[in-house]
Amino acid sequence: MKSPHRWILVGLLVVLGAVAMYGCKDKKKNPMAPGGSADVTITIVARNGSSSFSPNPANVTVGQTVAWRNSATGGMTHTATQVGGGFNTGNIANGSTSSPITISSSGDLAYECSIHPDMTGTLHVTP
Repeated sequence: MKSPHRWILVGLLVVLGAVAMYGCKDKKKNPMAPGGSADVTITIVARNGSSSFSPNPANVTVGQTVAWRNSATGGMTHTATQVGGGFNTGNIANGSTSSPITISSSGDLAYECSIHPDMTGTLHVTP
């Protein structure tokens, strides 16, 4: 005869599994996921100097949002960081897109990958 404790354990495991599966169906947003869509998306294409970002330069207007999508080959992580400070996407894993950044000043804004400073780009921002 099998122990009733074994069936209690099996029952508890089934209940815990159901609770875990129910928790996975939560529709709340992941706080680490990029929020919303951007007005302009720049693609990180390769580690290739001023040809690392496309388009480059990118044309935007003050108030628009910009995101960077890392589709570079080789699985490297990159950033888009304004030279001299201003904006920084943080690390963008291969295949991921940064959260949108709102551009608040006009002019030519130089940026680079802070991990690979030889990767450079420019935002041409008009009022």
